[in-house]
Amino acid sequence: MTRPAPAIAARLLIWQVSGVTAILLALGLFFYGELNQIVVSSVDRSLHAKAQIFTGLLHEEHGKVELELSDIIAGEYVIPRSGHYYRVMMGSALLAASPSLVDENFSFIPIDASADSGSSAEKYANAIGPAGEPVRVLHYHYRAFGTTFEITLAEKLTEGLTIVTTFRNFLLIILPLGILILSLATWWIIRTSLTPLAQFSTTIETITHRNLDERLNTDRMARELTCVASSFNDMLDRLHQVFESQKRLVADASHELKTPLSVITTQCDVTLQKERSPREYADAIHAIRLETVSITRLVNDLLSLARLDAGMVAATGFLPVPVLDLATHAVRLTASLAAEMEVRVTVIIDKTLQVRGVRSSLEEALLNVVENGIRYNHKGGEVCICASPRENGQLAIEVNDTGIGIRSEDRENVFERFYRAAAARNRDGSGLGLSIVKAIIEGHGGRVVLDSEPGQGSRFTLILPAVTQDSRVNEV
Repeated sequence: MTRPAPAIAARLLIWQVSGVTAILLALGLFFYGELNQIVVSSVDRSLHAKAQIFTGLLHEEHGKVELELSDIIAGEYVIPRSGHYYRVMMGSALLAASPSLVDENFSFIPIDASADSGSSAEKYANAIGPAGEPVRVLHYHYRAFGTTFEITLAEKLTEGLTIVTTFRNFLLIILPLGILILSLATWWIIRTSLTPLAQFSTTIETITHRNLDERLNTDRMARELTCVASSFNDMLDRLHQVFESQKRLVADASHELKTPLSVITTQCDVTLQKERSPREYADAIHAIRLETVSITRLVNDLLSLARLDAGMVAATGFLPVPVLDLATHAVRLTASLAAEMEVRVTVIIDKTLQVRGVRSSLEEALLNVVENGIRYNHKGGEVCICASPRENGQLAIEVNDTGIGIRSEDRENVFERFYRAAAARNRDGSGLGLSIVKAIIEGHGGRVVLDSEPGQGSRFTLILPAVTQDSRVNEV
């Protein structure tokens, strides 16, 4: 079972707080390290300066090296365990040591060997002083008077480390507090920012199949939601059209079925009122059969529209179809109707022309157009089927007739379901044929173009994707 994705507000809060927390922690650690380094560097500079002073106090007198202690034995180096210490070794012998050491054997053992730094003559390290205080130690090797001196200086780090510790404690308090305040502020900002989205969702929930004509007001929405609202309104327009079309379809189908069913019922009632002769029974059955054929044709057309609405025409199943085969199929199935109407049907199509699609659907579309051209024609009229390639890889199949034509006010509606022009209402037909044609052709990525003049005939042009020579080579 798939777990639902976390809410947008929660994800935004997590990412925002996590990101800012990581940045604050990194900055805190950086400044903490920098402050610690500044404190240690300051003590190192002081130790280096004092080491230079000690080297200047060394002198040789009467062949003996001495250190003029009177100049430096004062203040911080006099007070026992003051945190300021020195020791001067000449070779392996102790030359001088500060009174503050108390124990002149104090060795300044470093507690952090990795902290050593400086040149080869200077070594810095952290250590523990005589009073247990942290100290910074400098071991300075100096050669003079033909011998090597080791000057060891130590300065306590208590004051500097106190500052560092205070800063660390400040970070430990201010960072969690800052993160908490930031989290609350971020949550408030996110909730406020997502309020329009919640209102948007609430508005959508109020729209059902009963009020599909309502639309979202994009003028009063946040800019980020305007495009979504516009797309949603467009979707509602399409759904509204489909629902209206379905309602019209049901109403029109009911109306169209009502007449033949009433005729059948009436015919049966009249026939059953009394005994009839075999001839009268035969006439009644024949009349019922005619109405049944009309109902069957209507039901078949409705099934075709239902399949088309369900997306039965899919581009994945398209194959090359010769246009001449489509025309031949239409002529063969309409031969009896053409003979009855005394209409001549001619075909002028190059056998090499092909379109891409579903053969059965294209046969149905062209058959409906040709049948209309015959049905709404004059005796002695003509229907001509021709085809020619167009630009952009398309092919046009034209069906020209010399029939009654279509008025300009009817041309926009002839492709609507159950619509029948005034001149065609007294002739057979359900008014679904051209709707089926349009749905099939558009399902193949094409379009239908109608040109007509009342009394002069009509020309239906079916424009479809053509199978070019290059595509034929690729398929082979």
